[in-house]
Amino acid sequence: MGCWPRAGWVVLGVAALAAGCAPRGNARGVPLYPNAATARPPASDVAQVMGPIAKIDEQEVGEQGGQFELLPGCHIVELDRRAPSDNYAISSAAYTTGQLPLTIFAIRMKAGARYVIQRQLAETGSSDSLRVVLSAREETADGAANDLAPAGSVQDIQACKQP
Repeated sequence: MGCWPRAGWVVLGVAALAAGCAPRGNARGVPLYPNAATARPPASDVAQVMGPIAKIDEQEVGEQGGQFELLPGCHIVELDRRAPSDNYAISSAAYTTGQLPLTIFAIRMKAGARYVIQRQLAETGSSDSLRVVLSAREETADGAANDLAPAGSVQDIQACKQP
């Protein structure tokens, strides 16, 4: 094993895995706009959205990966309701099944911006319950960042769709 202690190899291996799983700055998502196969606009002209997404604008996208490109404007993003099969707590040997609550975002997306939605399950301290930790963030091309909240009502969705 050379001069490195075992812990050093473990840290190096974890770092290599994390680097391989991290989103790349120039990676393009699945295009969800007309004529994408023939005329794909530059990344600066589209918005990117990523996360555990089931539907965008009522179109099923859950099996297409977790990163998408959209034209600027209002988009309705519904999160996948399936409990992640790889989400378990080692300390209590808990395993999640079933469905998560319906979560919908109504986002007025901007050209060149990135929208990152994350959902994690965290232990509450009780051995038989977990809580959903949800975060969503808009990152614009100029470096500004804003936290986003899920749509709280039909009116939130309607307001997003207004010109």
